[in-house]
Amino acid sequence: MQPTHTKYNEKFNEALAQLNPEQLAAVNQMDGPVLVIAGPGTGKTQILAARIGKILLDTDAHAGEILCLTYTDGGAVAMRKRLFEFIGPEAYRVNIYTFHAFCNEIIQENLDYFGKLNLDALSDLESAMLFQELVGEFANDHVLKRFGEDKHFEAPRLKTLFSDMKKR
Repeated sequence: MQPTHTKYNEKFNEALAQLNPEQLAAVNQMDGPVLVIAGPGTGKTQILAARIGKILLDTDAHAGEILCLTYTDGGAVAMRKRLFEFIGPEAYRVNIYTFHAFCNEIIQENLDYFGKLNLDALSDLESAMLFQELVGEFANDHVLKRFGEDKHFEAPRLKTLFSDMKKR
């Protein structure tokens, strides 16, 4: 039976061998930020996971010192899974968050800075009231306010729109 680190190194090396020259350049860039612009299904998660693996292999960085932000929960799960394939259990030490979760953690750790003792999620009633207030502030001809003054009709639709946007 092969050692665990050898198994992960093989998968990592296989993934690197499948990258095109531009992708490999993004993975190998150690200094400064790298911007990867690509459509869905083009390997962005693969590139980022490989870059994290490369940083951990080639520098003195520790997994807990790396922050990886994604837009969706699904993206965070996919990143963790891909990273686990490359570096094994150390992947659970890498800080992988959605932007929302990361910001929420910063706020929770610094409640006194925000003048709060604690933050709780909005209740359904508070959420409905907030959306009604938002819709009520729109001009009657606003694109998100189809029926003029009827903010009670628009609030649930706006909440659904935000939810759909988060999922995508």
